[in-house]
Amino acid sequence: MKSLRQGVIEAVHNGVLAIDTEGKVVLCNKAAERVLNLSVGEVLGRSILDFFPESRTYGVLQTGQPEVDCPYACKGLNLLVDFLPIADQGQILGAAAIVKDVTELETVAGRLGSVQELAATLEAVVENSYEGIVVIDDRERVVLINQFFLELMGYTSEDVVGRHIHEVSPESQLPQTLKTGIAQFGEPWHVGGRDFLIMRVPIKRDGKIIGALGKTLFKNMEIAKMFARKVVRLEEDLAFYKEELSKIHSSQFSFADISGENEHMLAAKALALRAARTTSTILLLGESGTGKEVFAHAIHQASLRRRGPFVRINCASLPESLLESELFGYAEGAFTGARKGGKPGKFELADKGTIFLDEIGDMSLGMQAKLLRVIQEREVDRIGGTHPIKVDVRVISATNRDLHRMVMEHKFRLDLYYRLNVVTLELPPLRERVEDLEGIIKTLLERLNRRLGTVVEGVSKETLDIFRSYGWPGNIRELENVLERAMIISDEPYISPEHLAPSLRSTGGEESGERGAGQTSFSENLSLEEALKAAEKEILSRALRRSGGNKLQAAKALGIHRSALYKKLARHNLLPPRENMSPAVAALKQPEAGEADHGETEHGGTG
Repeated sequence: MKSLRQGVIEAVHNGVLAIDTEGKVVLCNKAAERVLNLSVGEVLGRSILDFFPESRTYGVLQTGQPEVDCPYACKGLNLLVDFLPIADQGQILGAAAIVKDVTELETVAGRLGSVQELAATLEAVVENSYEGIVVIDDRERVVLINQFFLELMGYTSEDVVGRHIHEVSPESQLPQTLKTGIAQFGEPWHVGGRDFLIMRVPIKRDGKIIGALGKTLFKNMEIAKMFARKVVRLEEDLAFYKEELSKIHSSQFSFADISGENEHMLAAKALALRAARTTSTILLLGESGTGKEVFAHAIHQASLRRRGPFVRINCASLPESLLESELFGYAEGAFTGARKGGKPGKFELADKGTIFLDEIGDMSLGMQAKLLRVIQEREVDRIGGTHPIKVDVRVISATNRDLHRMVMEHKFRLDLYYRLNVVTLELPPLRERVEDLEGIIKTLLERLNRRLGTVVEGVSKETLDIFRSYGWPGNIRELENVLERAMIISDEPYISPEHLAPSLRSTGGEESGERGAGQTSFSENLSLEEALKAAEKEILSRALRRSGGNKLQAAKALGIHRSALYKKLARHNLLPPRENMSPAVAALKQPEAGEADHGETEHGGTG
């Protein structure tokens, strides 16, 4: 009988410790050994307080009242202990401690609480009044539907749950989604006299489709239309900013875009490739339209900084006050209207990349001094700023002016000239590389066809002869403009002379530059007025060629004001159609009403 009682005690899952009236341990089962980390041999006959000081068995011996579910932590376990008196016919013989390990139970209870909280959250989501939700199982029966759909269809949950979806909504496409596993978004759906956009998606578990979900995307179509308008607006804004960012921060051309077999161009291209592998400053020289910016793009693309930004700025397009803030930026509150938080300048934006300073020869002496400091110190001071900002920028500059002559005339700083003139590339004008015309025309036509959506294949032999005999004062830029105009008005695969501007057809042979000065020839059938016009046009063309396309120098050489030169160039169609002119100059492209062809008083400026 004693063995049976001992076996029962050992089989109990909870730990059992028993003491006599003196507090000495008289029983300890294996479960108590496990949860209290004890050994029977060590504790039998000893006072329980020696190894279980929190024990309340002595209190139970004195009071005879049990104490249950007393918390106790031991070795990372959460325990609950019942302290019970042991009595026989009203006499207390000892006390027992029943130890229960509730660690796992508490963990399960915590999980259950989380599940209950999640279930409450999901219920709130499902019952969202702004959208309808319906779910079917793999047998196409409704297992969940929210109040939004129920009210639309005039059902209660008891009417719908458990029924086939087609009994509730005969035109539902959810069974198709269940079979194909293909999700659908933005599908139109009419229910309860209202139109909705709905999404249908399969529900998968372990790769197997176990159901399908249908959910409205908007509460009504007015919200959908408003959302669509916002998306369209955002896409338009994104496209705009992407385009602007690409213009500022990326190069658009590589050396593969530079065609030609002219020896001077090949030499410039080879030197540019070598210089691209370094971080040295590069100075690009050449007439307007010879491709200086294309070279700058290509150098950046071939350099170790190709992954960095490529930032461009035209030094002649902005007044000095604006140019300084564009180049170096400004701090918050630097001047009236300054942007909150300030604005970074082009040098900061070009950090770890390349900055291209076009028309560097038009920069004022004051700005030249500030630019020199940036190049030397590799740091910029924002307008109104309190501390310099370090920048790591490779500088490429370009000009169509003679910087060396400007230095001699004290119009350009000598120290800045030496800083910029580390590697110099001189690009030949188009009239000096006539042998490259065919290749350049092919490249330009490919680019223009992509941009204009045209399919022009080339130019006729007669057109090519005209191009070869023309002087091209605007160089490749002018050639591109001429080709673009011809491609717009032509419906044929090849550009013929009749697709060219009359001025180009009539002056092609006269602009070759092969005749010496004063060897002008005109048809004997021309009137005096026509001959004077032809002579004026040739004089203007030669002045432009001698000045390298620089209008100010040409005007000075002819002894007339620049505005008068623009009038005459416009009258004779010598201005490239897309030349970058100010509005004031553009207004001068056509003679004013009543103005005589040769009667202006132009000498001496504005008079």
